[in-house]
Amino acid sequence: MFRIFENKTREELLCEKYSRLMARSYKLALTDKEQSDKLNERAVKILEELKRMKSALID
Repeated sequence: MFRIFENKTREELLCEKYSRLMARSYKLALTDKEQSDKLNERAVKILEELKRMKSALID
């Protein structure tokens, strides 16, 4: 029911990190395009890692 004392999986942590990076990238896009692009690149790398993890589970 509640996961108060359970640790989050690596997949959950990466999903949260991806979401935070994309949100920051979107907000920075209005003021600092270069920094926004850097954050977006980091988020894309995390997304690729998540996809690899999912494909490893399927195989």
